[in-house]
Amino acid sequence: MSLDADRRRFLGVLCLVLALALARPALAARSDWREMTVGPFHIYSTLRDSRTREIARQLQIFAKTAGQLIQGPDPLPDTPTLVYLVDAGDFYKYAAAQRGIGGFFAERNYANVMVVNGDMDFDYAKLTVMHEYTHFVQRNTQPISMPPWYVEGYAELISATKLSGDVVTVGNLPDGVRISPSEWIPIERVLAVQSGDPEYRTERLMPQFYGEAWLLVHYLLFDEATLRTPTRLYLRNLDSRIPEPDAFRDSFPFDKAALDAAVRKLLAGGRIRLMRIKQEAPVSAEDAPIARLTVAQADAAFLRMVFMVHPRQDALEDLAAAALRGNPSDPGVRALVARVRAHRQQAIEVGDLVASLQSDSAGDVMPRIDLADALLAQKDAAEQEARAARDLLQPVVASLHPPIEAVALWANAAARLRDDPAQELPALDAAVQRAPHNTQLLGYLARAHATLGHVDKARECYNRIILVSRNPAERLWAQKQADSPQLQQLQQLQQLQPTD
Repeated sequence: MSLDADRRRFLGVLCLVLALALARPALAARSDWREMTVGPFHIYSTLRDSRTREIARQLQIFAKTAGQLIQGPDPLPDTPTLVYLVDAGDFYKYAAAQRGIGGFFAERNYANVMVVNGDMDFDYAKLTVMHEYTHFVQRNTQPISMPPWYVEGYAELISATKLSGDVVTVGNLPDGVRISPSEWIPIERVLAVQSGDPEYRTERLMPQFYGEAWLLVHYLLFDEATLRTPTRLYLRNLDSRIPEPDAFRDSFPFDKAALDAAVRKLLAGGRIRLMRIKQEAPVSAEDAPIARLTVAQADAAFLRMVFMVHPRQDALEDLAAAALRGNPSDPGVRALVARVRAHRQQAIEVGDLVASLQSDSAGDVMPRIDLADALLAQKDAAEQEARAARDLLQPVVASLHPPIEAVALWANAAARLRDDPAQELPALDAAVQRAPHNTQLLGYLARAHATLGHVDKARECYNRIILVSRNPAERLWAQKQADSPQLQQLQQLQQLQPTD
């Protein structure tokens, strides 16, 4: 009897210990967060310092290698990539669309977001995020449009980069990529695949297409160095709207059957060329300070992550309410919660917060950006909200190196208020130089020039949107603006004016 009682007491204590142990990660997710900045990566982590620093080092080296190999003539946008190293529970609940993947990357206009399952080996988790980061580099530095086989094949190739000490190896077969000779897609068809085709979209055909795209890029750019120049000419011909068969014939010294045979031979031989690059360990990754976050800061960082990943997710309101309950007077939390709720078309009451931030000229910049966006995003936003947003951002935009997002929101508010566009040009010109593929900024700059009667400058901005945008509807809009009767009339009036 006594033994049974002791056993029950022991089991009760054991259950309590297990329950506390299981609950600890959820608690630690908000109370043991840290942050560090290395290059363009601003990292929030629930991992220990040493592992956080190692992942930061790998991200820096990968970004440097990707830039060396694939960056085009335009600079990458001067915007941060927010990296979240979270536990598996938060990763699968708030970031991942499905089980099995270890990372998530999404490009946004003014800050990218990368979420990594910190409980998973980073060598596996990085495959997805590095694949998508490669797309980000391609889209934002290349002024030409590239076909799916090249875009995906190169992303697969770069994502499989291996790091050993300070030596980077590029060209390995990515984990999970399998190429089946029995399901071979003729190279002629691989070259012709477009983004809406089954090979690019269906679960049955995608693995083979991606694998062959990787092999084709490998052959053209790594295994046969003499084909790099013809490949670049082929891509330029395609971007110039030359029909694909003609673009191929005018670029390569062989036909597609010969290319198919060469790529098959490479696969059958099982030997591929690898590139090894020695990269010096980035100083910032080794020595950058790691700061512990307060609970308020961690709550706000987590809420921002979910908002950036899934801005319409139902869980956002629960997270916003929890962040506000724990930090009811923190201006950063209040501003971010207002932003989240405004984008969800919920009413916000922020008059006192606006006044408080306007009086604190030395405060953090991000609450001003969050609050300005909240004011402008309201469904019934009027002149009062636009003026408050503009005034909040004016000192930020006037600073030496303002965040590009602050410039864009300030220009949005100024346009609503019909401010003098001549006052906007210096800040917008500088912002476009720092993010030359940001079509939203280009649109604000085009509007300012058109309002001032600068027809050629306005058309230059619209033509730039047509060149760099990946959105067909946006390109069509820019074409209509460039050909608009208003610009034509302005041009005719200018031609009628006498010149000295």
